[in-house]
Amino acid sequence: MKVTVIGANGFGKIHMASWNRMGVELEIFSRSQAARDQAASTYGAVKSYSSIDEALSSGAEIVDIILPHNMHRDVAVEAMRRGKHVLLEKPIATDIAEAEEMIAESRKQNVKFMVAEQYYFDSASAWVRDAIASGSVGKVNAVIIRDQRFFAGEGWRRVADVMGGGALVDGGIHYVDTLLNFGGGYSDVKSFTSKGGAPIEEDDTAFALFRFDSGAIGSLFYCWSYRNAVRVPAYEVIGTDGSIVEDMNTKPLVDFKYMEGTRHAFGRPVLNGNVVDIEIGDAFDAEIGGFLASVEKNEKVPFSPELALRDLRAVKDIYSNSSR
Repeated sequence: MKVTVIGANGFGKIHMASWNRMGVELEIFSRSQAARDQAASTYGAVKSYSSIDEALSSGAEIVDIILPHNMHRDVAVEAMRRGKHVLLEKPIATDIAEAEEMIAESRKQNVKFMVAEQYYFDSASAWVRDAIASGSVGKVNAVIIRDQRFFAGEGWRRVADVMGGGALVDGGIHYVDTLLNFGGGYSDVKSFTSKGGAPIEEDDTAFALFRFDSGAIGSLFYCWSYRNAVRVPAYEVIGTDGSIVEDMNTKPLVDFKYMEGTRHAFGRPVLNGNVVDIEIGDAFDAEIGGFLASVEKNEKVPFSPELALRDLRAVKDIYSNSSR
């Protein structure tokens, strides 16, 4: 299997590390000669391109797109029209219409399409989803999801038109996905967003309350302007018969891009006061390996693009219902 990675910096390196372990023939696009050289020496890339059109014209069956958000629709749709299966970094797009067009195009061209939502593939997240579904805590009353940090501002992430919004549509969409996977469908959203101290054009802080269809309440707090942020559990689930909370002793100390070894988002779950000794797997290997298997076996992708569209809709609902 041949894979072309479009974008070899940042999370492109994280993806290339996984693809390299999958044993595929790896090609890359980057405008940076240094990035192209590193891709060859570190990740085994056998060929590189300096233009996206050339990269999309390659013989690769899979295209993995890691580009600024406002480029997602155009590059993904063009890749699909050339018969490529597409893995795409989150968010799916900057607006709902573009996301729907991308899903429709993948069906029209009969190619696999998946958004790379690594938090969905995190070992702890998967365990909590299963525990909720099996009734381990009874009927869920509340789900609390939060992440707080300071973001110094990196390149295009400062620019609202490129991002398609603020912090919430970038890193925050991971936590929106986690909230909805734990809580399910929702009927109402009340929210507040604000611009604090992060050097970006749009919001850097969001707080939202969800009323789930089940009657449970969901709370989301996401912040990029928290200097010297304290460590708190990223997830809590409160049910009629018990609770689940993130174990702070196994909560990652650094972000994915700084991790060595197994890359994961969350600490182990604590069920009713007891740490669950689950095996922590590499979220990116699970994500990319799952997509590769769906192509090789002609099966459904493990994270459907409809879920990615659901997450984007929720972000838009938070923005549209926000009071500043």
